[in-house]
Amino acid sequence: MGTTLPLVIMMLFWAKSSHLKAIGKITIAPAIFNINEPVVFGAPIAFNPILMIPMWLNGLLIPAITYIVLNMGMVTIPSQVMQMWYIPVGISTYLVNFDWRGLILLAVNLAVSFLIWYPFFKVYDMQEVGKEIAEAKVQNS
Repeated sequence: MGTTLPLVIMMLFWAKSSHLKAIGKITIAPAIFNINEPVVFGAPIAFNPILMIPMWLNGLLIPAITYIVLNMGMVTIPSQVMQMWYIPVGISTYLVNFDWRGLILLAVNLAVSFLIWYPFFKVYDMQEVGKEIAEAKVQNS
């Protein structure tokens, strides 16, 4: 529900902090397979108010958007429950009901999630860069 894949992509490609870049490299493969724990506890999102807020927002908005779209009949509602969380994002989306419109909904959800994560990611990245600069000054002294 936290939709951490956009955050991991931001860490991997746009982080200025070496710590966050390393977390992005390590967590990209699990994130593609819908495994959030490495980034939740590695970034960390858990116990971090800066990153916990967007996680909560994603947990509220993404299911709400999905519910509204499914309820309006814009995407076929799956006829049965399928436990396919371990299949990569996009593939599982299509396999659950074989409706290509589900992929469009996935793209919208990922875009919304990206917009939610981005400002919080930037703030956290700046803080981490500041810590790294401070540590480097202490080591040089």
